[in-house]
Amino acid sequence: MTKRPVDWSPIAESDPTPGDPYEVREEARRLENIAETLREQTRNLREVGKSENLKGKYTEKLKEGSEDLAGKLSKVEGRYEKVSGLLREWAKELEYAQEETLKARTQAQHDEKNEDTVDKAKSRMDKAVDHYLEFGSKIGGQIEDALDDDIEDSLWDDAVGWVKDHADGFKLFLDILGWIGTALAVVSMFIPGLNILVGIGLAIGLAVVAGRMMLVAAGQASWMDVAFDCIGLVTFAAGGLAVKGLKTASSSARAAATTSRTAGLKEGLAATKGMRNQLSHALANAGDDASKAAVRSEMNTLRKLISEDAGKVAKEGEANVGKLGKVMNLGDDGPIGELQGLRANAAAHSDAVSSASVAGGHAAYGAAMSMQYTGLAADIGDKGFGDNDTLNAAVDGANNLFGTDFAHKWSSDTYNNFKGDSWKVPATSAW
Repeated sequence: MTKRPVDWSPIAESDPTPGDPYEVREEARRLENIAETLREQTRNLREVGKSENLKGKYTEKLKEGSEDLAGKLSKVEGRYEKVSGLLREWAKELEYAQEETLKARTQAQHDEKNEDTVDKAKSRMDKAVDHYLEFGSKIGGQIEDALDDDIEDSLWDDAVGWVKDHADGFKLFLDILGWIGTALAVVSMFIPGLNILVGIGLAIGLAVVAGRMMLVAAGQASWMDVAFDCIGLVTFAAGGLAVKGLKTASSSARAAATTSRTAGLKEGLAATKGMRNQLSHALANAGDDASKAAVRSEMNTLRKLISEDAGKVAKEGEANVGKLGKVMNLGDDGPIGELQGLRANAAAHSDAVSSASVAGGHAAYGAAMSMQYTGLAADIGDKGFGDNDTLNAAVDGANNLFGTDFAHKWSSDTYNNFKGDSWKVPATSAW
């Protein structure tokens, strides 16, 4: 790998002919290897097309298909072969231009107080730069011509190529989406009635994962990045299953409690039938309003006693947790409401709602909350320890606008390297 000087005074402010001939040749070698692999596969396919050993109903179709595919692979192989050769040519011209600019730098720095010497060195550098630009443009155009054949890239190839060309901006966009999802989660913790934000957060999470997979295909992210993005989705899905189980247990308990209450009311009415008849008779024979009011009061008291003895039925998902409880449940008071209803119905109708149902409800609630807290902890940890494109862009914008020199957000290099380098795959070879 070529290491170029940093100081180019007095003839230039920076390297006038940047690039690395070694890396260019390495890329040319990689493309040549791909071309060789394609050549080998083309030969294999054509041998299949000529084989006399193929038998069966689909023999002709296999032969036709193999020959057609061999023809397409041959064209693609030619594309890689041409570009590989052009890159080798560019490496040679780049090397020449860099040698000339390096000689010009040495010439100028040897006697930089001599204006004539410096001028001659600049002239030599300018010629090298012209050579650099001329051949760079020429070979760049030839590469474009080599790619302009009848082998068309798919929409996926075009999309991956666009992501690769705009990787920094695309990463920033995904990071902003992630912050929006976190903000929605925080808002739902403190403002009642915004459980719909959970669904919006899920949609944002899916979009971020899809975008991260595009970056992986473009060689700009790792599968570990995708895995961390998926933690929120996985915990959301697992928590959703747990909540569903809790709702099922709560609904079953509510139905059993309703049946038990109905039976209790019937028993209470049957047991107090004589007393109710007496009160009805007394009400009919009461001679003044005061007497009637006293009888009605006794009748209402009797009804309340019958109702209380039959046991109440807790309403569906009615939570009574207060503001702190709302925060502790991460803004979603639905699960705790279901659990409270289950426990209330079990307490009022212990003969109908089993202790196993209550234990199952507690387990489901615990699983749901564990998943929510796991997802939240992973999100906060990632934003705390990892590099953050959104905050860094905001800092850069503020520094440019106000002339300040604020530093980027702290992040752990170990964490960043773990995410960025684990399970990283090469970029797709699509052009």
